[in-house]
Amino acid sequence: MRSGQKAIVKMDVNKKQSKVATKSDGKKLLNFFKDVKQELGRVEWTSKDELKVYVKIVLVSTFCFAMGVYLVDLAIRGVLGGINMLFG
Repeated sequence: MRSGQKAIVKMDVNKKQSKVATKSDGKKLLNFFKDVKQELGRVEWTSKDELKVYVKIVLVSTFCFAMGVYLVDLAIRGVLGGINMLFG
């Protein structure tokens, strides 16, 4: 057999083996969720007061950005309207 054929046969064997679920897969999944729970316990969550401040900052900055876009749009419309009146 050539090396290319050996690799194909080997890949087929690996595919068959990977499709078979084992009990160790269930243990791995259980360990994963245990680790996730443990890591979430280590997270330093923001307090309610901090969260309120952050929400206000996001809302104000979003409003300011939207107003900026609106004002730039008005300016562009004005310039284009003026050009249209001059050359239209």
